[in-house]
Amino acid sequence: MKTGNARSVWLDYLRAFVTLLVIAHHSALAYPTFAHFDPTHYIWSTAPIVDDSRWSGMDTFIGFNDLFFMPLMFLISGLFVYQGLGKKGIKAYLTNRFIRLGIPFLIAEVLLIPVAYMPSFYQATHSTHFVPFVNDYVSTQQWPVGPPWFIWLLLAFDSVAVIIFSRQPSFFPAVGNWLANLSKHPMRLSAVIYGLVALSLIPLSLWVGQYTWVGRWGPFDFQLNRLLFYLFFFLLGSCLGATDWQNHLFRQGKLFGKDWLFWLGLSLVCYIVVINISSFGANQVKQGKLSPTEGYFLYDLVFVASCLASMSACLSFFKQKISKPMSGWGSLSANAYGIYVVHYGFVTWLQFAFLGVNLPVIVKFIFVFSGTLSLSWLSSRLARRSSLIAQIL
Repeated sequence: MKTGNARSVWLDYLRAFVTLLVIAHHSALAYPTFAHFDPTHYIWSTAPIVDDSRWSGMDTFIGFNDLFFMPLMFLISGLFVYQGLGKKGIKAYLTNRFIRLGIPFLIAEVLLIPVAYMPSFYQATHSTHFVPFVNDYVSTQQWPVGPPWFIWLLLAFDSVAVIIFSRQPSFFPAVGNWLANLSKHPMRLSAVIYGLVALSLIPLSLWVGQYTWVGRWGPFDFQLNRLLFYLFFFLLGSCLGATDWQNHLFRQGKLFGKDWLFWLGLSLVCYIVVINISSFGANQVKQGKLSPTEGYFLYDLVFVASCLASMSACLSFFKQKISKPMSGWGSLSANAYGIYVVHYGFVTWLQFAFLGVNLPVIVKFIFVFSGTLSLSWLSSRLARRSSLIAQIL
């Protein structure tokens, strides 16, 4: 069977869009109403920099974004795994991934992320001394991982895919073709995907706790309750990428024949349900009518539905609207990985610069987001002028 592995412009632009969401998410984390800063262990704070200016609109944006942007990133990353393994072979594929992921991760964790947390140390201690910062960073804060957690976890998932491929080369196309056959009945496929996603998220979340990170792995820390959740989407992408998935899932460019506006509307409705169920569950738990486990179970059920709806909206919009290359998006796409690697320091230092500045929260957010994007984009473009760095980033 023909596989839909040809690189699509719309997928590259979608990946770049998710990178924008990452920057926006981190830019917003200084300003939600639930933000708090722990001066003793700033790594336990909701964000490296927490501003006294707050706005509930940031709560809504952060909550909505958190539902889907990282699962979507892992899904997109998985789409090209089978193609890479088939083209390069296991040894060359792993070598390439260790270079493209391992080197940026090492540089980020040794140089970039410590710089990003310097404003946190100052906000907590009002000290500018370097040696105390390093001692605190390593011993007390236990070497915060920052956004590069995605990079090392993606490398780990690539290794899982390699193990599967080496032992059962037919696994990815077999599962992909099974999903392709199910796509003839969209409701069945949706039910299967929903059930598998729920199984990958809910049991582990109820066991270890919602939003639980390992916490003791230093630069190799990760969000424990979402480990299988992210792995599922990565492997789902790997299976889809082994088939002609675009022709199976899209009818006349529309996901299951539905216009992107349908999926956008569904995603908004689902998020409203998430907000209401969260409020309802909290009230029921407070009144003793539900246990905390039951309350979180209800929340996770609608969380999964909202996640899938929002991912579908993004996939559908970019598939329908992007039919040819565009210069601005092309540059953003080419630099998206570099932007991801370097952006965090720009976020925290710009947020730090606006502490105490009497401006509306939305204005601060716009300045931080646009400044971070501009500086990260410029840094990536300058770095990629080196042919060696361009091969990595």
